Amino acid sequence: MLYKNPQFEPGTNAKKLWLYCRRKETQIGSPGFLCSPGQWDMALFFLIILLEFIGLYLFYKYVGNLTFAIAFLLADVTFAVFAHIVFGARSVTENRLFLLRRNVKVYTNRHGRKIFTLAREGQIKKEKWKLFRLKLFSSVFYSLISLLGMFKILGFIANWPGRDPINSISITICLTYIIVAYLQIYATGHFVFSSMFFILFDRNLKKHKERQGRLYARIDAGTSTDHLYEGMDIHTMLLNDRKFDELGYRQKNRDELPKFNNCTVRNHFIHDNKLYLYGVVTDEDLNAFVNCHANNIEAKQVLGIILLDLQLEKCILNGGQDVYTEPIPFPAGNIAGSGAIDLSSRPVAEYSIARVANDSDDCRKERAGRGWLYEWILEEQIPNENYLLPPAFAGIPNVISKSADQLHVLVDFTGLKVGHVYYLSVYAKNLAEPFVRGISSPLFPIRIIA
Repeated sequence: MLYKNPQFEPGTNAKKLWLYCRRKETQIGSPGFLCSPGQWDMALFFLIILLEFIGLYLFYKYVGNLTFAIAFLLADVTFAVFAHIVFGARSVTENRLFLLRRNVKVYTNRHGRKIFTLAREGQIKKEKWKLFRLKLFSSVFYSLISLLGMFKILGFIANWPGRDPINSISITICLTYIIVAYLQIYATGHFVFSSMFFILFDRNLKKHKERQGRLYARIDAGTSTDHLYEGMDIHTMLLNDRKFDELGYRQKNRDELPKFNNCTVRNHFIHDNKLYLYGVVTDEDLNAFVNCHANNIEAKQVLGIILLDLQLEKCILNGGQDVYTEPIPFPAGNIAGSGAIDLSSRPVAEYSIARVANDSDDCRKERAGRGWLYEWILEEQIPNENYLLPPAFAGIPNVISKSADQLHVLVDFTGLKVGHVYYLSVYAKNLAEPFVRGISSPLFPIRIIA
């Protein structure tokens, strides 16, 4: 749903409805949380309606009581919807229990403050009791659907006009009622709430497009310095965050912590053990991140747990989205890693915005109607004589040739120093709003190797 609109994030109410959609288990074994809703619940619901009408017609034809038949149909749907009302709360509770059982503490919101209400063992008992109450609530309505099915079968047989109520027609109708009851329990609630989710999601998306860049996804990538996001340091989280006290990493140093592969998933990525997230992390995103660490079991499990915790905390407890005053051309920086140039074989190289700044075609499509000026610069790093101060950067003139669309440049490295590292970056300015600050991409290092 979000692949074609990477800078869009649905609103709070849409995300709450998302929890009521059908889930499936993730790669780390969690029960699922923000999974792309399956469209086949719609087919099952229409099958339910078809079977209900078949049963209604046969009941009316052979028993003659249309009022009861319609009332039974409406009661079935009503009970199924009421049973599903607590499914969102069940989704949250089951995923919180999954984290707690893997030695992760979870926050709760009390009067706007995030707190640990109990020790982890106490939290587990509290969540298990809450889950029992939620399942009991649903079970009451599921039982009513089953009893209603039995009542329809018995009522049909009792009112059969002939002497022999057990025949091919009555058996067919009874089987229809049994199948309908099962499908009502299995599919109706998911269909109704996923339909509501899609309606609200589409409305949010339409508003996002109409505002032409006024409503953007939240960035979860640490603090921002000079328009560059530093990333959420996963090692720092494991060493210092109270939630992960019982994972056993606080007594270790950074060298002993699991190492995370550099990888990109949709518009999120990991680079140098730092996590950059832009918008909602779906279950599909979580699975893709985990699959990128299939060769490292420890990193795979730890990363999956951290992402699930962020799903819960960012999307639900601190729900909502940030509204920016400007579009974000470079949401999370470059993911391509460093480049290298061999002067003997290729002194001139081409670089794109997609590679240097992670600014994809889909992102630019969402900024339609706005004029952007891209300025490219190649710099070298000059060490400061005072080692306590950061190094300075000096621009290299007359080496960059821009393309007509500004999205690609040719860089001529002829005459530059072998063995040195140069840094390419691109700066974006919104021409429609000249007083709004521009945004710079992270530095893209390029080493001259020969």
